[in-house]
Amino acid sequence: MTEAVVDTSIWVSAELGRTLDSSRLPDVLRVSVVTLAELQAGVLAAGDAASASARMRTLEAAQSTEPLPVDAAVAREWALLRVEIARAGRRVNVNVNDLWIAATARANRLAVVTQDDDFDPVADLGLVEVIKV
Repeated sequence: MTEAVVDTSIWVSAELGRTLDSSRLPDVLRVSVVTLAELQAGVLAAGDAASASARMRTLEAAQSTEPLPVDAAVAREWALLRVEIARAGRRVNVNVNDLWIAATARANRLAVVTQDDDFDPVADLGLVEVIKV
């Protein structure tokens, strides 16, 4: 059975009309509390009732799994990722929330499933396994 942390981009893909390569999705979807915060912000920022309703359905789907917390182990991995990216001579231009999601995955020894290019630096350096769907 495969298990991975699913990035926000995957949760919102249906809302945005993006297709997924579902054959690459893990059997068990895990969610970071950071993704839950991003999805909640999307609900609160919705410009109309229809958007808010669609976003709320996405949030509820993400909440159907027990979230992975940001704890001391995740904080350590976040710091290590920042330093390792910088030491490799790369600009630390990973979105801060995506870096937290990557750190959550790394602390839990899981891959990240995404449609975003924001995870490329951590994938390119072999710091976190990233599965693009």
